[in-house]
Amino acid sequence: MKYGAKRRIYPLVGYNPEIVSVAFGKCSRSPESFDQIIKELDADKSRKFHEKWIIGYGHKSVMEHAVLSMAFENVSILATKVLEDNRLASYTEKSTRYQKFDKSRYYKPPKLMVSDLGLFYEKTVDFYFDSYEKIVEKMFEFIQNKYPQEKGIDDKLYQSRIRNKVFDNCRYLLPVATQTNLGMTVNARQFEYAVVKMITHPLEELQQIGQEAKKAAMKIIPTLIKFAEKDQYIYDTAKNLSKITEKIFKKIPSKNSQPVTLVKFDQEAEEKILVALLYKFSHLPYKQIASQVRKMTKKDKEGIIETAVGKMQRRDQAPREFEHAYYTFDILMDYGAFRDIQRHRMSTQTNQMVTTENGYSTPEEIIEAGLKDQYDQVMSKADATFRKISKRFPFAAQYCVPLAYKKRTLITMNLRELYHFVKLRTGPAGHVSYRRIAQEIYRQVKEVHPLLAKYIIVNLE
Repeated sequence: MKYGAKRRIYPLVGYNPEIVSVAFGKCSRSPESFDQIIKELDADKSRKFHEKWIIGYGHKSVMEHAVLSMAFENVSILATKVLEDNRLASYTEKSTRYQKFDKSRYYKPPKLMVSDLGLFYEKTVDFYFDSYEKIVEKMFEFIQNKYPQEKGIDDKLYQSRIRNKVFDNCRYLLPVATQTNLGMTVNARQFEYAVVKMITHPLEELQQIGQEAKKAAMKIIPTLIKFAEKDQYIYDTAKNLSKITEKIFKKIPSKNSQPVTLVKFDQEAEEKILVALLYKFSHLPYKQIASQVRKMTKKDKEGIIETAVGKMQRRDQAPREFEHAYYTFDILMDYGAFRDIQRHRMSTQTNQMVTTENGYSTPEEIIEAGLKDQYDQVMSKADATFRKISKRFPFAAQYCVPLAYKKRTLITMNLRELYHFVKLRTGPAGHVSYRRIAQEIYRQVKEVHPLLAKYIIVNLE
């Protein structure tokens, strides 16, 4: 007995991304197999296809089949956060927790450097790195004394653990101007938008990175990337909203210093989750199911949630139906914690500019080691430098702010992402700065929705 045509599953390897995207794009109108379609294509045919369907008719979904892996080296930490603000991509970045940095690699904004403030900026940032070097050296001695090598622990492993603890504490001294490396894997459609945003960005470094990224991509996907240019709408909108905001709030001081504030949450979250869980296995419309849910006892509702997530292990994800409920948090965190939390791109994030207005964090072991005075000198100098430069170069002034300083981020995440976020970011291997943020997010959700929070996997140590 035959069960239809023979199933075939195979990779398309060794082809230019533009040609692969055409092969997948043509399947909607061609009866041929993918490998047969791609054999008949060449660069010229692919270019003509893209010019007709993507440029001519605006069918940009085809671009998503062209995938790029781009390497960005010696870009500032500040720039990487703009790049990583593109949701539909994968990133790996050089870590400040496991590697040592020095003053030979930090970004110097060209327009700032040719001004009378250029030397002032350079001397200040050099002072950060000189202080970083000295504190790193002293922290090695302190950490080794605090965590002596145990019997049976390999020398190499022990030294690696010590280095990690030292750099973890000292990274707070590094400015966001510090140059780092970033790997990005992304489809052509999202990459084109990322390039447009960079070229349109007010920071000169981002504009240059955008142009260089476009030039590099032109060698691989020339037709798909060639129309990536400055977007006047994005530029004008940001500029005008900035002016309006400054006019309204210029003289109003910040009154909230809480690290996490649950500012909005879905009042009907519990009902929405229960209805969605039942909806999937029913043939009834939403309103009828909701009507039945409202008649349920508390015990019945608890039973449904228990069935859905009660047996989850660490490797498991909450059901997709948990995405129907949302929570919005106003988070005040140091830049180091922000670098990790920003990676949760399933959430919706609105980030404020880097500033020294919100104070800074001090690692507990810096205080234990008797290095707080040296640490505070760097932060004091950073604050004075930022305030001076920001009067004339408000965007470039961000570069001189160390990772210790706090910034605000507005984050909206659905309950499914919240389950994942809390589980991952409260883990014992995580950094204490973001662990505390994740623990507080859990506590505040538990306060408003105890039933939905009951099964979140959380470490409250």
